[in-house]
Amino acid sequence: MKACRWAATLGLTGILTLGVPFGAMAAIEKPEQMDDATWARLQDNVLEYDEISDLVEYYNPTYRQVVEQIEINAKPMEEAARELRKSADEMASDAKDIKDLDPVMYKGMQQAVKGYRQAAERFDKAVTSVHTQTRHQLSMVKKMTVSGLQQMMIGYYQAMASREILDTAVTLAQAAYDSSVTQQSLGMATAADTQAAEKSLQSARGQLKALDDTLVNLRQQMCIMTGWDYNADMQLGDVPAPDFARIEAMDLEQDLVRAIGNNYTLINQRGISGKGDANRTAKFRLMDETEAQVKIRLESAYQAIVESRTAYEAANVAFQGAQITMNGNDLKYQMGMIGNLEYLQLKLAYLQQKAAAKTAALNLTQAIEDYGWIVQGLEGQTGG
Repeated sequence: MKACRWAATLGLTGILTLGVPFGAMAAIEKPEQMDDATWARLQDNVLEYDEISDLVEYYNPTYRQVVEQIEINAKPMEEAARELRKSADEMASDAKDIKDLDPVMYKGMQQAVKGYRQAAERFDKAVTSVHTQTRHQLSMVKKMTVSGLQQMMIGYYQAMASREILDTAVTLAQAAYDSSVTQQSLGMATAADTQAAEKSLQSARGQLKALDDTLVNLRQQMCIMTGWDYNADMQLGDVPAPDFARIEAMDLEQDLVRAIGNNYTLINQRGISGKGDANRTAKFRLMDETEAQVKIRLESAYQAIVESRTAYEAANVAFQGAQITMNGNDLKYQMGMIGNLEYLQLKLAYLQQKAAAKTAALNLTQAIEDYGWIVQGLEGQTGG
């Protein structure tokens, strides 16, 4: 395991995206249910999209704090139940020894044994209640964190799609500025022209730096939320291409039933006490309203997929055409048929089409994920 990975020290100065201060997560043992190959992938220095769920479960500090708090709440009752059973067993053994010598005391001890065991059972039920009450909370925290990290990684690559454009824009602005300086020295351009070119260069550099700062920030947040030190030398895997099989498998009617069954707001509302006709009426009205909102969100999410797919297909057609054109421009540039400034301008137009295609793919992947999370019980986004 590399030193920067899964550091075991606590007290790292930094702030988690969700507002929880913490140090890098300590290493943990391989879960029994996980195969060696999957565990080995989690230990390498690459954050893969399909590893996000496992990384959240085993290394996300917010999720781990929730898990640990549940255990903290349950542990005293588990220990109490264990001690009560131990005392009951010991007293039952002692009672056998005096059964014939002191029947009265024997009967009293038997009653005490019974009381100990009943108390242990009550603590067992309390532990079960703690886990039952927190199961949905824990599930929701994990899903929200996983979905947030997915969106963060997609956002990172959406930003990255623009970087090549801005980098080329800086190169173009630099070439234009150099040309202006040369022309001014030859009396073919004014000082104002050169100043304008310099201003354009500074603006392009500023935009590129701002983007790079955003990328660094996103990477640091992803590191923190998946168990690395914030400044770890972590490799970032690619976001998968849009999964059209998931789209084809979508069934709005059936998925709505699942979404309503899984929705965490509805789960909480089902648990509201409904004693009395007025309370029951209010409860069911509230649930009906929430179900209607889930339906709107799911239908909106599906429409977003339809629109994103159309945009994805159009962007790919446009990019294919731009690629053919750019291949021709590369050849012309190599043959000296077009100059450097013109070539950079043509390249910039090509890169814009390339970024549009990449962004459209990422948008479609995000739309598919959004729909899936609504089905799994998260609120999603309202609107069309």
